[in-house]
Amino acid sequence: MYKILTIAAREYRAMVATKTFLVSLVMMPVLMLGSLAAIELLKNSGKVEERKIIVHDASGQFYDHLRAEAEKSNAEVRAREAERAAGPKAPGEANSAAPEQATDDDDDDQLPQASRGEILNLERLELASGQAVADEVRADVSQRIRDGELYAFVEIPAPAREGEAGPPEILFYSQDSSLADARGWLAGQIGTLVRNRRLQQAQIDPEKVDVASRPVPVKGMGLLTRNSDGSITPAREKSPMIDIFLPFGAMMFMFLVIFMASQPMLESVLEEKSQRIAEVLLGSASTFQLMLGKLLGTVAGSLTVFCIYIMGALVVAQRVPWLESLPRELLPWFIAFQILGVLFYAAIFMAVGACVSQLKEAQSMLMPVWMMMMAPMFVWLLILRGPNGSLARWLSLFPPATPTTMVMRLATGVRIPAWELVTGLVGLIVATLLVVFFAGRVFRAGILWQGKTPRFSEIIRWAISG
Repeated sequence: MYKILTIAAREYRAMVATKTFLVSLVMMPVLMLGSLAAIELLKNSGKVEERKIIVHDASGQFYDHLRAEAEKSNAEVRAREAERAAGPKAPGEANSAAPEQATDDDDDDQLPQASRGEILNLERLELASGQAVADEVRADVSQRIRDGELYAFVEIPAPAREGEAGPPEILFYSQDSSLADARGWLAGQIGTLVRNRRLQQAQIDPEKVDVASRPVPVKGMGLLTRNSDGSITPAREKSPMIDIFLPFGAMMFMFLVIFMASQPMLESVLEEKSQRIAEVLLGSASTFQLMLGKLLGTVAGSLTVFCIYIMGALVVAQRVPWLESLPRELLPWFIAFQILGVLFYAAIFMAVGACVSQLKEAQSMLMPVWMMMMAPMFVWLLILRGPNGSLARWLSLFPPATPTTMVMRLATGVRIPAWELVTGLVGLIVATLLVVFFAGRVFRAGILWQGKTPRFSEIIRWAISG
């Protein structure tokens, strides 16, 4: 036991007392939350882009309306830019906006407006009287778009039949046409105008239709809780963003902790084998003591990572209320699945490291292991939509995917049946014991293996026969 603990302490120090470990601690939250923070910080920091758009309106019914609406939208964008440049208002300075303006601001996300960072300059495409837009004209305009002179070209054909309220379709040419905000603005403006014309042709008041079709908001609420003293904790409105990214973040956290603990094991064993350090170690300890000590040191290192981030989360939770959405019962299950997951994958990585002599050989052998480990990430959105569905259930009972899948399901706040949690935990324990046992046999046979990399059949034989 003394030798095992000595090896474990050495592996623990080798894992945590390095600059790489400190960099990884900093990079992990950056990888998990950096994109969300960047979107929030840069959402209103970009400069206003000016978009010059050429419009050919063969019907002659839409250009004037689009230009007027574009100027109105441009005025709103410039007003927002001026307000942002002026900085935040003083605490005692109230909003002097008229009620109508305040209402418009509240409904800003629902109105068909241009992007908040775009100024749209619309110009009419001048063609000879009665001349249709030929491919030659489209090609010339497309080249001007590539050269940066224009942003887009809009082609509005005439209605297919006399008396039609709108064209059959509208063509929007640009280099980013599928993702362009201006295309969405154009579709909203023309769609609203054509809809109103159709209603007028049917002798229906568009304003009454707007009032009648005004949607009724449906708020997603959590569940009420009856406390031990008989009082009831009221329900709170749930945020879709939190419900999506909080479970995903918990799953990624589990994955990264397992990765940070398992990958160094591969490199450590590979280094000791290639430099003949393993022969010296095996002169003082058995392969069982060496492997068990390494695994214990790895588990201790992963728990250190967990404790550091839990303390950081407790500090952040005082300023970030949405962290309170994490269920309290997640913590003990996370620790249990993390320890077993680290043992499961670290044993496999150590066995692979003992069989090869170069890192590139190990990477090809570990590809199936990575695929099993990352399986929940391929279907995480489906699991999130149905935490108690058949896909989530069976993936939770598949030992290589149990740690990440169970943690994500628990982070959703949905009550997971107790038998699934117990079955998943017991299955992972049994699978981990088997993996450690067979990996120990492969480690014992491969740690002193030199020369050609053993074939897969030889590795299977080592695992079975020992």
